[in-house]
This record gives sequence, structure tokens and C-alpha cells, in this order.
Amino acid sequence: MTLDKRDIVVASSITLMGLLLRIVFVYFMHSDPLVYDSKMYLMVADGIVNEAPISSFPNGYPLVIALFRSFLPTAQTVQALLGLNVLLSTACIPLTYIVCRMCRPERWLTIAASALMAIYPHQLRYAQLVMTETIATFVLLAAMVGAIWVWTNRSKASSVVIPICLATGLLFHMTGAIRPSLMLIGIMVPVAIAWFSKSIKLPILMVGGFLVGAGLLFVVEKSPLARPPHAFGNNLLISINSDSNGTEFVAYPEEQQKKAVKTYIEFSLKNPSRFLKQRGISLWELWGPKSLAGYRQEQETAAVKAVVFARTLLLLLFIGAIIRFRRHAVVHLLSVPLVVITVVHTMTFSNHRFLVPIEPYLFIGSSLAVGSLIGMANMLLKANRRSVAV
Repeated sequence: MTLDKRDIVVASSITLMGLLLRIVFVYFMHSDPLVYDSKMYLMVADGIVNEAPISSFPNGYPLVIALFRSFLPTAQTVQALLGLNVLLSTACIPLTYIVCRMCRPERWLTIAASALMAIYPHQLRYAQLVMTETIATFVLLAAMVGAIWVWTNRSKASSVVIPICLATGLLFHMTGAIRPSLMLIGIMVPVAIAWFSKSIKLPILMVGGFLVGAGLLFVVEKSPLARPPHAFGNNLLISINSDSNGTEFVAYPEEQQKKAVKTYIEFSLKNPSRFLKQRGISLWELWGPKSLAGYRQEQETAAVKAVVFARTLLLLLFIGAIIRFRRHAVVHLLSVPLVVITVVHTMTFSNHRFLVPIEPYLFIGSSLAVGSLIGMANMLLKANRRSVAV
């Protein structure tokens, strides 16, 4: 796939529009960039800078923050991180355009997918916050571009493909280091490529890059700079101690977190009906057309309710695209992030923000589905015209 002059002009125009929107939202909407998680990320980053590591949140994003904190005070660090958000969130627009073009739809569908990326409220909102959503979206999207490029160019010379495979695997691990719920994507994408290509050569190289990232993070977390996080254990405990959609973050004692997996399994075996009810609530909160009655629904504005409804519609369209293009490996590769996120957060707990990093694939898949529906409608109209003429 090569971008022609028209592609470059169109992608640049949409990207410029997205950049302007992000500048307005980040610098002129006067939203507080620091929420609870932001403060924890800053605290972990300070621990890295001061060589007094904290075992709390994953270290991927704090390591990025620490780069800024090593030479900037806190207030300027926050502004630098917001500037990084603007750049990375904007960069996701042309990356979405490129991925969609790799799927070879009509140009207007590619425009639709990248335009959604440019204006979608979630993407704009999380660019305003010192959180992991924007950076995770960018790194995962860059990794998916690499993976799809490898698939579509697998017959090229090894000297070209091998470095891309390794870099893609490393990017996948970086995504998981930033947001552990995305870690499995870096394993499942190579598995999917092996399945469709009937070869393990390139997937093994991709996994090799992933393991390089894992090794680097292991070294960092064994050094005086950082400690392995325990947030996953905390999330498991939250998921079995709440029967409502209003789950608030609870910091369980570290001793309980160390036994979280055992506690989780024992709870599921002893309380199967309650466990299944909790998992059903998590699934609904992730993909349902509206939040269940209670805390979250009461806190939602009309705009949030519209986004919640839109994600269900986009999911249904994406499922339609998978069915319609079931013989196209690229569409199945795009579905991997959705499947992983759905499984991970159904088995733990869900929140609106957990879908932000996989929204580009929803936009692309739904655009493909819309294009297919329009094509089918045109064929029916032509068939009807022929029958009337006869």
C-alpha cells in the first residue's frame, strides 16, 4: 500500500483539524489535568527520579514522566505531558488513515474513519488529562501499523521485514508496560499472523521484540529505580467485591494483593452465581448502550450518554465487518485489541476510559461495515431497476 498525493493532502487536512481541536480542548477549555490516577503516576515517577521506588501503578507511564521530572518542576512537567498528549493524539489521526488504507476500502471510508479519530469526544477528553489513555492509544496504533505492514509485506526481503517485526514486538510490549490490560495483544497478534500465514517465522521475530521489551522492563524493575506494580492484584479484588456499576477505586492492603489471584479463583468457585452476575455487569458497562441505573448513570452528562450509546453501535458495525470480510486477515488482526480488552475487563471490571486505546479500530471496522452496507444497497437498487426495465 502506497499513499498517493491525494491521500497525503486529505490526511494532512484531517490531521490539521484534529490538531486545532486538541489545542483548543487542552489549552483553552480549562479542565483540571490531574485526577486521582494522575497524581499516583506523578508520585511513582517522583519515586523513580529520587531512587525511592513505589510499588503501585505500572511503571511504563511513570518512566516517561520521570524523563520530564528529571529536569522540570511538577507544574512544568504537567504542561510538558499535556503537550506530549496533543502531539501523540494528533499523530493517531494519520496512523488511523494509514491502517484504514491498508484495508483497501474506498477513500471516503478512510476519510470517515480518520475524521472520527480527529473529532471523537473521548479522544479529545483524554488528551486533556495526565493519564495513560493517549500514549497507550498512540503506541498500540503504531504497533498495529507495524503488524499489518508485516502481514501485507511478508514476501519482501528479510533485511526489510525482520527489523519491522522486532520493532513491532517491542512497541507491543511498551503498550503493555503502559497499560497491562493491553499486554495480551502483543501475544495474540503474532498468534493470529501465524494462523493466517501458516508460518511462524515472522511471528517468532515479533515475539522476540516483545521479549526484548520484557527483559528491559525486568532489568528496570530490579534496579534501584522502580519496583514491580501490584495494581493488577488490586483490580482483581475490586472486581469480586462490587456487585454494582459504581465501582470506585479501593486500595486494598498489599498482603491481600499478593494473594489476589488465589482469592479471585476461590471466590469464583464458591460463589458462581454472584461471580457470573459481576462479570455480566462488567461486560454491560464495557459495551452496553447505556450505563446501568446507579452511580455512573447519575454522573453522566448528555454527551457522555451519547458516547456510551455510540460505542455499542460501533461495536455492532465492527462485528458486521468481521462477518462480511471474514476472509480478510487484516480485519481479524484489527479485532484482536477488541477481543483482548473485552475478555480482560469482563473478567475484572469496566470503565468508559478502558475503550479509548481501541477506538481507532472501532472507527475503521465500522467504516468498512458502512461501506459494505452502501455497496449492498446499491446492488439491490440496480437489480430492482433492471427488473422494472424488463
